[in-house]
Amino acid sequence: MRTSELEGRTLDYWCARALAADEEEVIFIQVEPSIVVTLTHGALRKLAQPFSPAEEWGDALEVLERASELQWTRDERSTRCRARFGQGAWCEAEGPHPRIALLRAFVRGRFGEAVDDFPATPHAVRHGQVRDYDAGGVPPTYGDNAGADSEIGNIRSVPRP
Repeated sequence: MRTSELEGRTLDYWCARALAADEEEVIFIQVEPSIVVTLTHGALRKLAQPFSPAEEWGDALEVLERASELQWTRDERSTRCRARFGQGAWCEAEGPHPRIALLRAFVRGRFGEAVDDFPATPHAVRHGQVRDYDAGGVPPTYGDNAGADSEIGNIRSVPRP
């Protein structure tokens, strides 16, 4: 799908993916009927929280705060956003209003002109790898040695009597 056409839940999904660095994990606990994520990046902490920047400025502020330079132009039909995020290149996008234009520019800056469809079931993403996520199960692991006897994720809690 072209980033210039992203909207609604699809735009929410790709914004969540764009907010996390590749080495960080994003868990999509729910993708239907809305996006619910767990992600941590810098000061951003969302633990099993709804995430809908396409609908709410509260969530879109996470993207706006990452803009180091920002320019807007508006006409009667749409808004064009030209933004630079961090030290990256300028990104441009249009939308029916400023929030959508900003979010599309952010996703375009991170992923380019097009993105894939996203899985319809809960999953986790790290380094671009998508792994199924069972909300009642063990979170997915990404290490080469991850197995039943793996120490990955072991917090060494004290056994309970």
